Amino acid sequence: MTRRAVITGWGRCVPPVALTNADLERLCDTSDEWIVARTGISERRISHVEGTDLAELAARRALACAGLGAADLDLILVATCTPELLCPSVAAMVQHRLGAVNAAAFDLNAACSGFVYATANVTGMVQSGFVERVLVIGVEKLHVAMDYRDRSTCILFGDGAGAVVYEATDSGAGVLSVDLGADGSKGGTMVLQAMGTRGDPYGGRTPEETRLHFEGQAVFKIAVQGIAGSATRALERAGLGADDVDIVIPHQANGRIIESAARRLGVDSERVFVNIGQLGNTAAASIPMAISDAVDSGRVNPDDVVVLTAFGGGVTWGSIVMQWGDRTEPVGTHEGELPPTDATVFDLLESNLDFYAPLHADEPPAT
Repeated sequence: MTRRAVITGWGRCVPPVALTNADLERLCDTSDEWIVARTGISERRISHVEGTDLAELAARRALACAGLGAADLDLILVATCTPELLCPSVAAMVQHRLGAVNAAAFDLNAACSGFVYATANVTGMVQSGFVERVLVIGVEKLHVAMDYRDRSTCILFGDGAGAVVYEATDSGAGVLSVDLGADGSKGGTMVLQAMGTRGDPYGGRTPEETRLHFEGQAVFKIAVQGIAGSATRALERAGLGADDVDIVIPHQANGRIIESAARRLGVDSERVFVNIGQLGNTAAASIPMAISDAVDSGRVNPDDVVVLTAFGGGVTWGSIVMQWGDRTEPVGTHEGELPPTDATVFDLLESNLDFYAPLHADEPPAT
């Protein structure tokens, strides 16, 4: 039998503080109706801790779900475009916190496609026999780069983390095929210049170079074509078609993008998992968070054909076709939680709002 990487554990970490559409109405010229109609998002989460803290908790939950200890891991791979520090990597910090003394560790940045790119790396390493058990985490603290008076970007993005455990198997389940791609000539459509979210992420920087540059209409067109094309190629490589798919778990970029890409792919909406409404676009964290939600809500069954597909800055895209394993129930659970906070969402955004205020000095305040 072919040696493959199969998911055996899953977990997520959702920050407790929500930024609702009603909150955004107080910050910029927008409305709940306008946001929901264009994105499908009602709220997104703002983290009161560093992304590494989110990653650690999601990792502990995934390990408990798989019934593994940290010392069982051969590798920790973190997908992120908003690391706490550039060096040491988030993966190395998580490795230390978990006590994963036998694991190598590194970060990967393919923006919103990061989890798919990470899974592709794991697939090759498992097939080669280099690793047996790998922890893959997607984590983002995106609110640092959001100008909350710019409705074209701030309505979309949120913070969070998701994690999965991949193990080697010869059961026939696991990753069946991979498709990856990139087009650097279109990289200017999504640009994030700043690095490192720890402490004061705004110190010594200008608002212009810190906030996310995002060309929404251009991204929409590229994303729909990229996701549908990539998923189609991955299915063809697996010898499958759209009718064979039990569930698509896409990057939660935008409700309209997901709907359009699914139509182009030929998969009806009942077979597409969407959880963007309460979480927003969490970039590299969105697919592992969605996997966790999909499994826990009973949307994934043993032996299901699952398609993961994403599009991100760079620009990058990628898809994974896998056959789910024989288990959809966790072996165990981790009871830990994030430290509590009394901060309101506006407390958490205060430094952000002050930093970006000079860009909007001549504009009337939102009502």
